[in-house]
This record gives sequence, C-alpha cells and structure tokens, in this order.
Amino acid sequence: MNSSKTRMIFEAAIDIFCERGFEKATMDDIATKANVAKGTIYYHFKSKEELFVFLVEEGTNLLREHVLERLSDQMTPTDKIRAIIHEQLTFFKDYRDLCIIILREAWGEEQRQLQFRRMLVHYVRAIEEIVISGIQTGEFAEIDSQTAAWSIFGGLSITALNHLYADPSFNLPMLAPSFEQMLFHGLTGRHEPIDE
Repeated sequence: MNSSKTRMIFEAAIDIFCERGFEKATMDDIATKANVAKGTIYYHFKSKEELFVFLVEEGTNLLREHVLERLSDQMTPTDKIRAIIHEQLTFFKDYRDLCIIILREAWGEEQRQLQFRRMLVHYVRAIEEIVISGIQTGEFAEIDSQTAAWSIFGGLSITALNHLYADPSFNLPMLAPSFEQMLFHGLTGRHEPIDE
C-alpha cells in the first residue's frame, strides 16, 4: 500500500465488508469509517468492486508473505508443510476479519471466483512444489501434487472459517496437531492403501 490514506481505506473496508457483507456495504459507509471524503475513495478506486478486489489481492499477498517467509531451505518437505499449517492458521487468527471476507465473499459471482483463484495460485503453487519435493525424496506417497496443495489450503481455510464464526476468540494454531495428524496419517492411521 503506497499511502496512509490507502491504508485507512483498506482497514475501513475490512471492517465494513466483514460486518455487512459485500452487497450491503456502501462506499459511504467505508468513507465514514475511514474518516475520509467519499471522493478520496473514488480517487483511489473506481468502484466498490475494484476496492473489494484490491482488498482480496492485498490479503492474499499478505498470506503468501506471512507463511512462505517462515520457510527455509534447511527444512525438509515435511517440516515445511508443518510450518505452512501452523502459519496459515496463525495468519487467519491474526487477520480474522480479512480472512472471513476473502473466504466468504470471494466465492460469490463467477468473475470474482476467477480473480480470487488467480490471486491464490502463487501461494498454492508454492505448496505444490513442496509436495513434489516430498514425493521426490520419498517422504510423501505418490499422489496428485496439485490436489494435495489445494486440499491443504482449502482444508485449513474452511476449518479456520468454521471456528472463526463459532468462536472468534478461538486460538486457531491449536488445530495444527490434529490437522497434521490427519494429513500425514489419514483418518485410519494406517500406512498402507485402503482397499476399494
């Protein structure tokens, strides 16, 4: 974000979109919350949709930076996936309202869905590369790496969203051990394939 006014608009938009949803939020509401003239918002954003897309894009960039910068080349693929689980849950806890907006609103109309998936692709691709690395080293089973990456992101996201709605004060990183257990050992806890 390149200015303090943009930051104020961004933070006000998070509050208003989270509280009222995309459809009921107005630029007037956001301007009042940000303590700026409505014209100031329109100077930076042509429409409510453009502001919303900016908010989602900034949010996904924050997520990517927050999680991936915690990874190091010294970590094994398993360690990296564990770190992703913990850091994504931590991000959702620290940016609760932003995450609710992204996960609740971004799956609305078709155009918004496409934009959202494009924004997330770099983050999910980074997870996929770790899965591929784990397959190559023999740490992970031969699985579809893209499905695994989206499942990790999606499973964490929906689980977090459920808890954020049920109890906003819930400490999301506490879910990490259960999620790791299910991811690395499955529901059965067996290490051999399940007969079909």
